[in-house]
Amino acid sequence: MRYIVVALAVFMFFGCSTSKMVNQWKDPATETFLASKVLVVGMTADKEIRRAFETELSQELEKNEVVAVRSIDFFESSFSNAKQSETDLNAAEQELLEKGFDAILLSKITGQYSKVTLVDAYKIFAKAYQSFSDYYYSNQHIYQKEQLESYKVYTSETSLFCICPGKERELLWRGQIEITAPSSSKKGISDFVKTLTAALKDKEILMTE
Repeated sequence: MRYIVVALAVFMFFGCSTSKMVNQWKDPATETFLASKVLVVGMTADKEIRRAFETELSQELEKNEVVAVRSIDFFESSFSNAKQSETDLNAAEQELLEKGFDAILLSKITGQYSKVTLVDAYKIFAKAYQSFSDYYYSNQHIYQKEQLESYKVYTSETSLFCICPGKERELLWRGQIEITAPSSSKKGISDFVKTLTAALKDKEILMTE
């Protein structure tokens, strides 16, 4: 019966949102920040993922009356395909200012790690009355370097920079979101955007409730 309860918890876990905010920071001197125009940047070499992410996030911001532009539309492909010098970045920032932007929102995947499923973790931990042979047998995979059933957790970082005159490149907000075993990139992006925009609303950054 206990295994059924845990299995149900696993099903519910994967059936719900695949992302959660694990850490965030807001400039203490900034109570609220409502941008006139924000550039949305998905930092990935995968152009399809980048396009899908920037599109969904831009559309969600637009729903909340934030003027958002995808970086994939603003920058020429040569800009993101090659390394840029500080001079190049200064010129790009000046162009953004001239075109009415006052904020840049950048998101990137910072790493990944594996977690054992709740069912396997529970099975290992809950057997309090195992004999030595039972315990050794159930854990001998460690010697053989066999893996229990696990799933990938991706860590991400999103930063909001103000490029307002006199406050160029000032960090206003940063958040770390974990994305857990999404069933598809579309699902992962959708959940990520919901988690991100909920945090921005809560902190009154870019949008308010």
